[in-house]
Amino acid sequence: MYILQDFITSALVIDDKADEVAALIEHLEKQDIWTKHYTPEKIAQQTHPFNNRKLIFLDLYLDDSKKSVENISIIRKYFKTIIGDSYGTYGIILWTKHDNHYSEFCDKIFQKNNEFTHPLFVISLDKKEYLKKGNYDSVLNDLEVKLKEDISSSFFIEWNKSVKSGSDNTIWNLYNLFENNKDKDAYLESMLYKLAINYTGIPIDRAEGYDLQKDLIKSLMDTLQFEISNKYNNVEKLFTDEKKYKLELDEQKKPTLYSNLNSLLLLDTHNLSQETPIPGNIYEIKDKDSPLFITHIGKKTANIDLDSNDSYKTVKKRRICIEVTPPCDFSNNKKQAQSRIIGGIHLDYNENDKKYFEGERYYNYLYPVFIDGFDKPQRVIFDFYKFQTLNEEDLKNSNKYEIILKAKDKLFADILQKFASHTARLGIAILNPKY
Repeated sequence: MYILQDFITSALVIDDKADEVAALIEHLEKQDIWTKHYTPEKIAQQTHPFNNRKLIFLDLYLDDSKKSVENISIIRKYFKTIIGDSYGTYGIILWTKHDNHYSEFCDKIFQKNNEFTHPLFVISLDKKEYLKKGNYDSVLNDLEVKLKEDISSSFFIEWNKSVKSGSDNTIWNLYNLFENNKDKDAYLESMLYKLAINYTGIPIDRAEGYDLQKDLIKSLMDTLQFEISNKYNNVEKLFTDEKKYKLELDEQKKPTLYSNLNSLLLLDTHNLSQETPIPGNIYEIKDKDSPLFITHIGKKTANIDLDSNDSYKTVKKRRICIEVTPPCDFSNNKKQAQSRIIGGIHLDYNENDKKYFEGERYYNYLYPVFIDGFDKPQRVIFDFYKFQTLNEEDLKNSNKYEIILKAKDKLFADILQKFASHTARLGIAILNPKY
């Protein structure tokens, strides 16, 4: 095995005929794969999810008296109970030789509204072929051959393996910082504390009540990223077919897909603290009298009233602002309870709106993005003319400013750079003899 090496550590066999899978279980256990068999009757008695099994061997016809579509419905019902929504990564071997049954199963098992974790892959194999041979000695190799044709799944299997291996190496490297176990026990927590504090630069005397453990996890990501890239094995056929590079989606679906990807890359919704104003925090402006509250937009004169203009008064929107205090001031306690803020707005994404947000006044690069509570992809704008210094106590008051998001490092750095460029613009007046 190449792709599946170190991925398959456990297996679950769901089959109504124990005698037909006894040799399979024996073979898997010889490969050091922990395996357990359940009949449909035993599965039906389960009341809670199983622990993760990396591979599920599944007989499509759990009930021979029913049609395939009925059996698929039964399987989905079972999966809701035994897999649930936090099962982890796994793959399915579906015992069937019929392509139409395989396609029918995949269509149902990958439905977005399923109340269970979707598999990384579904591979069909013919159990009768192994029964004819009298053994399952080639089953993992057969799976490997088919899986290599599923390039995307192969990538995520390799990625999953490298994440596990990378995280193990990260832990090992941290432990190796100490000469002996006594020093490790005495100083490891102190070191982890400093890593957590260092991530956002939050001053120690202001860290009380802030969830440092989440920041500790984030602080270890740089090390983990290095370890993952070192451990990753390239998938042979990934990025070799130029025809697959183009995303030929319906034009209505593209913004939705890209908005979700952009949000994953640029926006953070975890470990938000109303009590701790941190550079990069994004707030909803609840106070309509705030000087940061945007009422008009426009390329130069900002003469379009958002609440009365026919094109915008019914558009779903939210006034926001971002904390842009330089991180060095924040971490060195130079902030002095004052936050530097830029006002903005996000509203339903419309490509035709771009003309109103061009020029040096606006940060207008954040679109389309998905924001929770809004059905449509959003365009996020920050207006550099709406720059203010606020007392931190105002930002802590959720009746005035309620935290909703945090800009990830790449986005925050870009906003700061564009804002610095805006404020540092220079010009010179020249006397022209023509006038």
